[in-house]
Amino acid sequence: MKLSLSMIVKNEERFVGGCLESVADLADEIVIVDTGSNDRTKEIAQGFGAEVLEFDWCDDFSAARNFSLEHTTGDWVLYLDADERLATAYHQKLRRLISNGKADAFLLNLKSKIGTSEGAQYHLVSYPRLFRKMKGVKFVGKAHEQITTSLVASRARIVQTDIIIEHLGYAQDDEVIIKKARRNHHLLLSQLETRENYGYALYQLGQTEIILGDVDKGLARLYEALAAGGFGKSVEASIHSVIAENTFKKGNYEPALVECERSIAAMPEQSFAYIMRGDIFLALGRYRESMEDYRKALEKYRSTILLGKSATAVEPVFDVEILYSKLGRSASLAGMMQDAKSYLELATRSNRSERRVAAYLEFLARNKMYSEFLGASAEFLEFENLDWYLRLRSSVLIDTGDYQGAASILSRLPEHDKMSLFSLANCRLKLGDLAGADEAFQRAVSVGYCEPGGMEIFGLLQFKLGKYFDSAQTLSKVVGAEPGNVRAAKILYAARQLSEFKNQAIQQSGT
Repeated sequence: MKLSLSMIVKNEERFVGGCLESVADLADEIVIVDTGSNDRTKEIAQGFGAEVLEFDWCDDFSAARNFSLEHTTGDWVLYLDADERLATAYHQKLRRLISNGKADAFLLNLKSKIGTSEGAQYHLVSYPRLFRKMKGVKFVGKAHEQITTSLVASRARIVQTDIIIEHLGYAQDDEVIIKKARRNHHLLLSQLETRENYGYALYQLGQTEIILGDVDKGLARLYEALAAGGFGKSVEASIHSVIAENTFKKGNYEPALVECERSIAAMPEQSFAYIMRGDIFLALGRYRESMEDYRKALEKYRSTILLGKSATAVEPVFDVEILYSKLGRSASLAGMMQDAKSYLELATRSNRSERRVAAYLEFLARNKMYSEFLGASAEFLEFENLDWYLRLRSSVLIDTGDYQGAASILSRLPEHDKMSLFSLANCRLKLGDLAGADEAFQRAVSVGYCEPGGMEIFGLLQFKLGKYFDSAQTLSKVVGAEPGNVRAAKILYAARQLSEFKNQAIQQSGT
């Protein structure tokens, strides 16, 4: 079976080489339509043996796609964009698919990172990117062009795969994404006038207007899209999910729940609407219902996304630890602390990041699960010299009465503040190291420590050490802050008396 790669490009010198390199050993033919490049795009493509054709841009992506399609000579066509990559690990599988004769088109999964931040979300979208070249099969739509419509009309056998195409085009700053959205907005409005693929065009237009900041207008377009129809259940489910997500963001929880339920009814195998409904239940304080939906989402996620398949037109992709973390939070708020611990432990073992480990250890410490904390903190020793780890572990050791261990850890802090110095002073005091405690207290006060309770302890320590004048100064601040503190007032009186007596004795000995 001869496989043709079909592409359209314009000023893609940054990306096109990487795309062609990823499929150079797969495609028997490369047909690239250039719509007006003035950089090295055409030269790079020709270096990979591509046939490069010129096309006068006419504000219609389908027209350019179809021009490229017309010039392919293969039995099968794979279409990609310059900012996409197909890993070589999928090449043999793809070849087997087009040779087995069991389908006319295959859904490949486009994995797109949205934005440039470290925690940016991925989306997984299934498209028939690989199809048999057949009469009547062509692209439609001036923007967000589709081959699906004509494949369905031709009664093509379309089969889902787990093959993933990496898409780099949305992993850019907001300005670039907004620029693309504005371009698509113009083209989609123009397409509406032709009523070609009308419902799908409304769907894309609604999402585009939401990206451009006009959420209410975008939501209205999405409702129009649902009324117009003309698309499959996967798109219908995605429309309900987009409406639910943006309605939820506006604080309208009950309507958002209805849209989640409609999305699930359209495509029960998805995970996204379950996740979103779980988030809404969480916001409403319905924690056990939230947990139930997160569990369902986890089940669906394992059978779809984790196997490289998307159940709806667009689904989020993330590490499974996100779901474990959501379950842990819901369980914690529901008072189911052992369940919460189990889920947060799973989240942490799925992703041993500093943020995740810190959250897990903080949960254990906050809920006084001390033995579990000590075991877990000893496991994550890659963080043992970090400030937050040292502080957290020392606080647990203090709570469990291991003052020696806590003092040892506090002494290792790379940088002290008033609270760590106060804790160190208390540990030394518990260990009977009065001089060491006094030194730590002094340092704490020098950097702003002034809590009455701690200052009272410091004043009593100074009194015990015979530093009556210093004790009087410290305890006068305590009494000033807490006039009703009888014990501090009594010691203050005694400190002043003894300080005065001591001064008199010094003066007498001097004479």
